[in-house]
Amino acid sequence: MLDPDGRQIFLPERGIVILAYMRASQRSEVSREILAGMLWPDVDRSIAFKNLRSTLLRLRTAGQLSEVPLAADGKMIRLQSDALRSDLDCFLPGDDKLSRLRLIVETMKEEFLANARNVNGPLKRWIEGQRRSYGELLRAAVIDASPIASERADIRAVKIACVQILQRSPNDMDIRNILDRAKIIETGDAPDRLFAVPHSLQTTPDTAISVTPTPSQAERPLLPRVALLPPDTAEDSRVNGSVANALIEDVTIGLCSLRTVSVVAPFTSERIREADDKAAVLEKHGVIYALDTKRSGEGLFTQLIFLPTDEIIWAERFPLTAEGLTTQRSEISRTITQTIARQVEESATAQLDFEARPQMYLNYLQGMQHLSELSLPGIRRARKKFRETLRQYPDFAPALAGMARTLTTEWLLTARGDEELLAAAEQKAKAAVHHNAGLAAGHRELGVVQLYLQKLDESLEALSIAETISPHYADALYSHADSLVHAAKPKDGLNKIEKAIELNPLCPDLYFWTAAGASYFLGEFEDAVAYVGKMQDGRPADRLLAASWGMLGEKSKARSCRQRVLRDNPSFNLERWLEVVPNRENWQRELYREGLIKAGF
Repeated sequence: MLDPDGRQIFLPERGIVILAYMRASQRSEVSREILAGMLWPDVDRSIAFKNLRSTLLRLRTAGQLSEVPLAADGKMIRLQSDALRSDLDCFLPGDDKLSRLRLIVETMKEEFLANARNVNGPLKRWIEGQRRSYGELLRAAVIDASPIASERADIRAVKIACVQILQRSPNDMDIRNILDRAKIIETGDAPDRLFAVPHSLQTTPDTAISVTPTPSQAERPLLPRVALLPPDTAEDSRVNGSVANALIEDVTIGLCSLRTVSVVAPFTSERIREADDKAAVLEKHGVIYALDTKRSGEGLFTQLIFLPTDEIIWAERFPLTAEGLTTQRSEISRTITQTIARQVEESATAQLDFEARPQMYLNYLQGMQHLSELSLPGIRRARKKFRETLRQYPDFAPALAGMARTLTTEWLLTARGDEELLAAAEQKAKAAVHHNAGLAAGHRELGVVQLYLQKLDESLEALSIAETISPHYADALYSHADSLVHAAKPKDGLNKIEKAIELNPLCPDLYFWTAAGASYFLGEFEDAVAYVGKMQDGRPADRLLAASWGMLGEKSKARSCRQRVLRDNPSFNLERWLEVVPNRENWQRELYREGLIKAGF
């Protein structure tokens, strides 16, 4: 709310809602009873009227308004409409269709009353109805203006409007066709005039536009939703003059032409980027795939994440040099668009599984969350959740893979060489591969358990398959690195684990543990200590840390680690442990033995 001089006036929220209700409904007066029941539906009638009186009083005394646009008597409240201008004025009929469209597009970046709180009952239903109505008006404005759009700015307004409509109605094929043709015009592959709108869509000012889905549209399944998060917030982008944000907006518009996905509009994606809890906002908007981007030097780093499993299914770096941007921009946009489309199609089955069984999905996600706790209580809680998932869907491969991981991790943490744990883990991993041979996680878990069963060649083969299926699946790279270290290739293992950490900077402790092991077998004991130091909980790596301190001659630190190992696992036996650690070469076993003996084991 601004006064006639443009200064902001701070009004009670319900007061602004009253003004918006009357202005949007085009009602010059409304009864107190209607407003009280709409704004406070869940309280006693007398309290609702008291709240209304208080709100009206605060409206009259707010700021320095020379004239209050609202008047009231005992029964009615009246709006002096000529004293109040609104951003809704852009929807009024006008002769300049293109200017009107640009104004509507700018206004529709925000949802109607997007920040209203405690909205329920009749007020919630009214707001939702208004949002649908403005969506219909936007659609009508696109249809009216698109035939006469010829300038770049006008064509861009048409494109952005189409994206806004498709965010709400992804199955609107008429709007998709308009967007397709707008893109063709902008790239110069067709005459300057945009295109002719089908006769069935042409409108006159007196014709109401209905966007109620046709039966064929209504029967179409919901499309998986994609959000492309720009590398900068909107404010940072303006300060830095970020071409990367503009590129991601172009890619977003390009994806909207696809019939296989629903895309979150650029403005919404910028808001998600700004959010403190991005995961919660992505879930709120029903996003299945998120393209996370960040600037890296003179380039753009992108990674496509399948949110149900938090799996990176694709990643790439693109140069964004000033010299090459003009020629690279369309190629980068095309590459990202095509890759996302292909990846979405390949993982469509998994997406449908999660949508069809929401409780199964919740149990699975809770299991994955517990798996991040590198402790026996954590992995046992995860196993319980995976069991609940499998009760509902016994063939669900991701949960079978998760079960396998809990068993191998327990084997590793207890350090007792329990063969039954590994046998059960192998059975679960093989079942995951059997039920979904295209799931990288299944091959990854099979490779891990085969490593601990000392089937090193089979382990490397399974992990290579996992990496081939999903080259940017950081967990698969980490496990592959671990097997390479045990296969007496610590340098290759360190290179691969460093790539995994780059793909997943906020990585689990296991990544650093593997990097520490690779460094140890390369004789870089200080690096091994440093990697363990990066773990949030370094206790599981105390054996390796003790050996590293032992090789560095730091006896007191080595013995301190040894005491922690024996306190957590009093039955630890050095020779038995060396027998079950799956090292291919004898020199690895002897180097590890030397460090542990120097540590006092």
